[in-house]
Formats: sequence, C-alpha cells, structure tokens
Amino acid sequence: MAANLSTEKPQVAAPAFRFDTTNIEWKDFLTEGTYYRILDVNLEAHSADMLVKFDPGARCLYHRHVAPTTTLVLEGTLHVFDQTANGVVEKIKPAGTFSSGAENEIHIEGGGDDGAVVYFSMRGVDDRIYDLLNSDFSLRKAITVQDFAKDFARWTKR
Repeated sequence: MAANLSTEKPQVAAPAFRFDTTNIEWKDFLTEGTYYRILDVNLEAHSADMLVKFDPGARCLYHRHVAPTTTLVLEGTLHVFDQTANGVVEKIKPAGTFSSGAENEIHIEGGGDDGAVVYFSMRGVDDRIYDLLNSDFSLRKAITVQDFAKDFARWTKR
C-alpha cells in the first residue's frame, strides 16, 4: 500500500486589499465632501474614467447616467439612493462591489460611515455622459465628454 503523500498546502487567506489614495490629487466635485480625479478622457470614443471620493455621509446631487456606466467600489461603502416610482430605494455597495450598465437611473450617491472611493467608467454613444438634475428631477445641466476633457486639460496643464 502506497503512502498518501500530498503536496497541497493549507489555504492561507490573502491579506485584505486596500486601495491607497494618499498620493491622489483630489479636486472638489459638485457638493461639499465630494472630490474627484479624472483618469482619462477620449473624445472620439465618448468616454471618461474617474475616481470619486465621498467623505463619510457626503452626498452628490440627483443625477442620471446617460452613458452606460461601470463602477467599482475601491474603498469604504457606497450608498446609492435610487428614485423609483415607489419612492427612494437605498442600495449599499461595500468595497469590491462591481456594477455595470447603470443607465437612465435617477439617483444620489454618497459615502457610508467610512466614506467611499469609487472608480467610474462612462462609455457614451454620443457626447452626453450624465445629467445633473434639480430636486424636481428637471434638467439642471447636461455633462458632456467635452466638460471632462476641459477639466482634464486644466488639471494636466501644470
């Protein structure tokens, strides 16, 4: 009878990953306690990629993603307050949550108790990326890929 020799080693849990934001140059973004960093803009592809940082409890304005949007929560917890026909529905997305295809949803996003850092990738079919909305959900301002390009150019000009 042969001895049962195994080369398998016990599973060791991987150390928890933490996205390091200490060296990111953040700029104020729309509302108090929210910041952003544009990573890339491609006018021809109608796309923009950015990081958004929410302080604990900070919230953005009502908006609607016009372009298909992919998100990855890198740090903390993202709270999404969707406006539906039945009222507001809250979704809680902890670090590591990946979402794809958010489009034409009216919502507010914000940080949980520890805030949040979120990667947003927006890929439009035309120049319009998202709409900022008033509290009655009327259009406040359409945000385009050109708006991102102007910010990105000013940012990288230094």
